[in-house]
Amino acid sequence: MAQHTARHRIGILGAGNIFGRYAEGLRTFPELDVIRVADVDPARAERAAAEYAIPAWGGPDELLEDDAVEIVINITPPAFHAKTVIAALEAGKHVYVEKPLAATVEEAREVLDAAERSGKLLGSAPDTFLGSAVQTARHAIDTGLIGEPVGATAFVRSSRSETWHPDPRAFYGRAAGPCWTWAPTTWPRSSTASARSGRCPPPPASARRPARSPAPSGWSTR
Repeated sequence: MAQHTARHRIGILGAGNIFGRYAEGLRTFPELDVIRVADVDPARAERAAAEYAIPAWGGPDELLEDDAVEIVINITPPAFHAKTVIAALEAGKHVYVEKPLAATVEEAREVLDAAERSGKLLGSAPDTFLGSAVQTARHAIDTGLIGEPVGATAFVRSSRSETWHPDPRAFYGRAAGPCWTWAPTTWPRSSTASARSGRCPPPPASARRPARSPAPSGWSTR
């Protein structure tokens, strides 16, 4: 079996709640080296670097200016995705960004235009559709295994973000909101109303509690 010898150097932008999952997951790929973590809160970046033995840490600008970083993993909050993705592309980095790609269609077009100008690769979560379950279903449809589909039903169940995130406020703001990308699920009545009005419902009181560790303004962490 051929051995992979090329190694790609990764910089993670954002050291928030989801950082650990990415740091652990990236370790499972021998072709990838996480060499830097950046956050608007330098102390948080330093703690993340120490916990996962990442050699360099600092602020976002330091990551973008680091010529050793080839790929930026962007796990900042949704409202900052377009701004940070474009900055990374313009700095000559390939980018993989958490969902959503941007807050609006217009911002998404700006992101795609920036990627085209830069000549760099751009990827975005969710990549679940590339997994075995969805690909098997697609194969069954494409090959006619199940005949011609005439309808489909899907159910999505999810707990409120304040039940699992230490500071859920970003999930009730621009580019996220309780509707996320799946329309009426957890809040059937209010989400249906918001879909008609074009607005997401206000967060419940539990989501408006103060953050455990308030982050500085600017490129906050996810």
